[in-house]
Parts: sequence; structure tokens; C-alpha cells
Amino acid sequence: MPRSISRSCLECAVRGGDCFCTLEDDALRTLENLGEHVQVPQGTQIFREGFDPDKVFIVCKGQVKLTVTSKDGRLLILRIAAPGDVLGLAAALRHKQYEASAVAIEPCQLKWMVRADFFEFMKQFSEVGENSARSLAEEYRTTVMSARRLALSGSAGGKLASVLLEWAHRASIDKTQLKFVMPLTHEELASMAGISRETTTRMLTKFKGDGLITIHGSTIVIEDEAGMEQMFS
Repeated sequence: MPRSISRSCLECAVRGGDCFCTLEDDALRTLENLGEHVQVPQGTQIFREGFDPDKVFIVCKGQVKLTVTSKDGRLLILRIAAPGDVLGLAAALRHKQYEASAVAIEPCQLKWMVRADFFEFMKQFSEVGENSARSLAEEYRTTVMSARRLALSGSAGGKLASVLLEWAHRASIDKTQLKFVMPLTHEELASMAGISRETTTRMLTKFKGDGLITIHGSTIVIEDEAGMEQMFS
């Protein structure tokens, strides 16, 4: 079960750039008093595809995978949400069922608000509406990227290279190179790229052998960005 924690939105270091919580102090104080901050372990299902959207969630720490499932049980990872992202927003605004499921892929800290309270928050502060629109635009962009990768990247290598490069640009932990921590298993990475687990493992080995990437444990470094781009351009 989620565990409630104490955390100050005003002191949060995640804010800045396109983060949903980049708000003025008055709005942050109001946000701090809405809903709860909770801590959830890896593997926690935050919400489920097809269920009514009773809450909106902000990722404060950790990463969350958004997935959809076909009628025959096949799973596709649409995107990975990171700190500063808001989850369940589109479903809440449309008052329709969640379009995807959200699962923590590592221990996470979340801020949740009931749908009605979030709407009041939007009405009270225009900047919340602006940030919500920006968040929805980013969701649309990542959905288009996912569709392009699945439909237009002709090779398995191109699909996987696209995922790795997109991740590197979003979550690089080094300012001097494209270096990032990959929290997904090979099976999950395969689901995101739309290829098999065996192919994912084989292509990662090939990328290493060709000098395109280096892998140290769960850390991946893109060594030849241009070479990776050529695989799906």
C-alpha cells in the first residue's frame, strides 16, 4: 500500500523548465495542501487502463511506465514518466476512463489529488491550466514518436536505436555525453520498441560491438549518436 510522506512543494528541486510544478509560490502553497504525497515501491500499479479517473498524479521522484494491453494480452509501453510529469490528466479532463495503466518501475514519490480538487486548482490559477496544456502537448508528442517508431522504423535495430536516443536526450545524467540509467528489463525495453526480447538482447550486443554504445551495469552511454540516428532516419 502507498505510504504517506511529508514533502514541501515549495522546496522541491525538480521544478524548472517544462516541469508541471513550475508555478508561482501562491499556486505551490495551494498545491501543497491538496491531496497527499505518497511513497510507493517498485511494481505498484498507480492506476489501471479502463478504470474511471478519480485522481490526478504528479511524479515527484522515480519513474513510471505507461502501458496499454491488447485483447490477446500483448503489452506495449507508450512512454516513461519522470519527475515533474503529471499522470491521468487527459482522462480526468475528458472524464473518460484511463487510456493506459501506470506502474512504478522503481520506488517512487507521488503527489495525488482527487479530480474535483484538481479542477478547482486549475480554475484558481491560470498558470495551472497553461502547464496542463503543455503536459498534454508533450504526451501527444511522445505518442506520435511511439507511433512513428512502430510504423515507420523498418528495422528492429532502428526501433531500438530510436528508443535509446529518445531516452538519452530526456534523461542524461552527464552534461558532457549522452549517458543514462536504464531501469527497464530487456523484456520491457522490447515492449517499448515493439520488438521481441531476444531481438532486443541481440541488438544491444550488436550496438556494443559496432561501437555505438557502451553498457556498464544498468548505465548506457551513446558513443555514436549520428550512427544511431542513421538506423531509423
